[in-house]
Amino acid sequence: MAFFDVPTDEDLPPESRQMIEEYRRLNGRDTGPPTWQVFGHHPKIIEARFKAWQNLVHQARFPFDARCVATMLIAHAKHCRTCFAGARFQLDKLGMDEGVMDAMCANPSALPLKERDRLFVHCALKIATDSANLTPKDFREMANHGFSKDEIQEMIAFAAYWNMNIVFSQAVTAALADE
Repeated sequence: MAFFDVPTDEDLPPESRQMIEEYRRLNGRDTGPPTWQVFGHHPKIIEARFKAWQNLVHQARFPFDARCVATMLIAHAKHCRTCFAGARFQLDKLGMDEGVMDAMCANPSALPLKERDRLFVHCALKIATDSANLTPKDFREMANHGFSKDEIQEMIAFAAYWNMNIVFSQAVTAALADE
């Protein structure tokens, strides 16, 4: 038996229901992820997660396809099946072939993206997966590639959001599993 239950929309406070519905709509999905629904009885958690997603992911200045590729590769590196599947869902909607997505995961250094978008993905991936080993040299290299300080801060925020979301998703997925 699962540790957590997934409440129905009808069981949620109106403010949680509204934010989860907006998240679904903006993602082009009929249903929301159970990893969001589980927290529905806690509107402050839903609000924090939704606002972070809106501000750090949905309204980011980097192109949508590059953000989806970065998300997929971060999720792949962090072994988050939920985030990985969500990113692939979005890339599939953009017409990206499954074989191309598999190839990107196998060799992230050879992404079929514009140069600047490819560099964004590489920087976001490095920040998300190896932040403890970042040095001032890494940030100078990002700047030398043409990224402004504001853009680099946005990359850091993007990577931080996905790390946070991965913790939510992996922990809740484990708590939803049947023993």
